[in-house]
Amino acid sequence: MFTIVVRSKRDADATRSMVARFYGGWGVRVATLRGARSLDAMAKELDSLIDGESFYIILLGREDAGKAEALQRMLPPNAVVHVVPKARIRNARLEQLYVETLRARARLRLAASWDGRAYRLEWGRGSRLEGYEVDVGFDNFIGIGRLNKHVERLVGARVGKNPLILRLHGGVHNVYNGPRIRARLWIEDVGIRPKAELGDGKPLDVELDNLVEANRDIVEAFVRASKALLRGLGEFERVIVPWSGGKDSTAALLLALEAYGRRRVVAVFGDTGTEFPATRRYVEEVARKLGVRLEVAYAGLDEALSRGAPLPSHSNRWCTGMKIEAIERKIAELAEGRTLVVIGDRDAESPRRSDRPPVREGPAGTVAAAPLKLWGGAHVQLYILSRGLPLNPMYEAGFYRIGCYMCPALRSWEIHVMLNEKISLRLAGSRIYRKFMQQRLYRRPLQSHDNCQP
Repeated sequence: MFTIVVRSKRDADATRSMVARFYGGWGVRVATLRGARSLDAMAKELDSLIDGESFYIILLGREDAGKAEALQRMLPPNAVVHVVPKARIRNARLEQLYVETLRARARLRLAASWDGRAYRLEWGRGSRLEGYEVDVGFDNFIGIGRLNKHVERLVGARVGKNPLILRLHGGVHNVYNGPRIRARLWIEDVGIRPKAELGDGKPLDVELDNLVEANRDIVEAFVRASKALLRGLGEFERVIVPWSGGKDSTAALLLALEAYGRRRVVAVFGDTGTEFPATRRYVEEVARKLGVRLEVAYAGLDEALSRGAPLPSHSNRWCTGMKIEAIERKIAELAEGRTLVVIGDRDAESPRRSDRPPVREGPAGTVAAAPLKLWGGAHVQLYILSRGLPLNPMYEAGFYRIGCYMCPALRSWEIHVMLNEKISLRLAGSRIYRKFMQQRLYRRPLQSHDNCQP
């Protein structure tokens, strides 16, 4: 999925040792700049190395740090430069080299700048964003739909349309209008109202059409590299995409269709029985529009809850097992010959998903591939929009993670949105939903983010 490029053979030897220890089975390649030292010589070597068939991480030692910014501006969007805090790559311990590679992966997905009209998902070709940080586990996304209205309600001032949002650690979210932070959110796992404060930025509106056009070349570079991963796996008689209706699994479905065509692709909607009605409608409508075969894997959580099962909690996530079992049964039923399962896992979702290789053994003897691993949330959103598809209406309502309406991973942000949108009215007749909301409003159970389906 990605190639690591270092300056010299000795640096490459150290990097290969790191890859052997930490990236077994990933298919990570290591290449060199053949000892090039000048900026022009480095750029020439990179021009001969980089194509659209992979993602590229160029690791430089501190002695070459002065060339990093200029070099980054010369590179295509599927390549990123990262400086390791050692004079030379070979001076770093293997554990440190692994951590720096993780940070480089984060730099790839989090690239962002401001060009005066829209955010561009690249480094060095626009204005820097104020206080914009990069770290492992961070993610970014466009706050589409009414998300800005919910932020306005919290900070008591206008927030521009379609802000860029950077999710940091500890539930902190920086909301950008143009190059400056307009608001900052603290989204807790418990409670019903996030904390928020107003920043110094101005309420600038950004049009979605401008965002799509400004980033079309960037998104296409990510698409080409990810489709190359899929095509490099060989031929398959059947391609199955587990589909939650969230943005990541929708993008995975689009990639599968573009790489393999409709004849071989089947979408499997994991219906827990406690899905938001808008998600069910979205899946059905998009499947018709794409002309893709849609199968439903019913997990029956609603029936289990009606029979007296307790609401899922952090310490008793029985719902996750039922959903996985239902999807895996359906995959086994649909598998035909050599079968590929295309999943929407991304690095930024959780450490557990970040550690998984992009290609691994799947259920029922299938091959599983995660072509979106190195994408940021904003890449995913703009890819879907660039194909003329809408995003799930739940995002329009202000959500940015989508799961069941009684998921223990729903945080204070989602509860706030649910209480201030018509979602609550549409679900008012559901006994399960009423029980869940009563528990959340008065008991505040623990949460687990990894259960949501982005």
